Amino acid sequence: MIINDIMEKNGIKSGSHESHVDWFLEGCFQPDASTSRVAITRSPFTIGRRNTNDCSIGSQKVSGQHAQLITVGDKIFVRDMNSTNGTFVNGNRIIVDTPLAASDYLQFADMEFQLGRHQEQRNDQTIVFDEPETGWQISKMNQVVQEQQFRMVFQPIVTAVGDSLYGVEALLRCHIAGFESPIMLFEIASRLGLAERLSDAARYKAAMAIAPQHPAKRLFLNTHPNEQLGQKLINSLSNLRSWVGDWSIVLEIHEAAVPDLATIREFQARLKDLDIEIAYDDFGAGQSRLKELTEVPPNIVKFDRTIVDGLATASTQHRAMVQSLVNVCHENNIITLAEGIDNGEDSEVCREMGFQLFQGYYFGRPAPLEIIPDSTIQ
Repeated sequence: MIINDIMEKNGIKSGSHESHVDWFLEGCFQPDASTSRVAITRSPFTIGRRNTNDCSIGSQKVSGQHAQLITVGDKIFVRDMNSTNGTFVNGNRIIVDTPLAASDYLQFADMEFQLGRHQEQRNDQTIVFDEPETGWQISKMNQVVQEQQFRMVFQPIVTAVGDSLYGVEALLRCHIAGFESPIMLFEIASRLGLAERLSDAARYKAAMAIAPQHPAKRLFLNTHPNEQLGQKLINSLSNLRSWVGDWSIVLEIHEAAVPDLATIREFQARLKDLDIEIAYDDFGAGQSRLKELTEVPPNIVKFDRTIVDGLATASTQHRAMVQSLVNVCHENNIITLAEGIDNGEDSEVCREMGFQLFQGYYFGRPAPLEIIPDSTIQ
């Protein structure tokens, strides 16, 4: 076992001993309690539902003796004690003794904590504190995901001919301190293993908001790169399809979510049975997806703003490259959408190139449905 090897190398005997490194756990240890820190003062440091543990956690899903934290010199490990609902490190369930580092996220069943280390003096007392300046991510993420403390806004997608409303993309926004940036929010959710749940919750919230709106258009919904294109996602989308009424659904797929052509081909076929279209998102931002375009053509390709922004003043070579990609799409009967159009000059160049759809601040910022600037949305 990895811990025994380290103990032997450092001349440390097995058994209980005092911890000389100032590690602590940070989180809500009891339902509706304030966020607090508990110092890890001995090794092994027992964690579970029973009051006899060094750290008692008030959740029925946590086992009586759930896990142990073991310090060896300046190193610390977590050991699952055959718990019913598992121990997780940064979203991954552990089976063997697992080394930890400061700022790692620990989950015991449904209770989440962050591991910390004092930089200066030792303090063995539990410290109760209000929201620290940097915020506490686990507690806040529970608010976002479990209590759905976020809202959905919608950005219009318009046709190149006539600038009429083609559809809207649903985008998540959160006002909880520290999570105002959607990029940061999903980065933290990914580290906690919650990105898939957050993405799914956002789609459902968008569907509930959009269903009563008439006349129906297309609702563009996002997936997260961590989401597997499998049965779980299919089942979720099948339920959503019945919620949105006459609205059509376009599912945006990030290139990082596509492991191989066979997977995306099968996934597309399943979505076709549900009358759901596919859009390849952020085209041009990462690795080339030309093989996917020709082998498994989507309904729509969204050209990333990094290759569309500034086209009006771009070099001849850059314009030629974009034009060739647009041509490839049209040859495969794929609708082309230019993202990030923030001025009229770029939109005119995109029209000349043959882009069929536009999205960007020039045509409308993300907003609640009722203030989208198009008379067809009431």
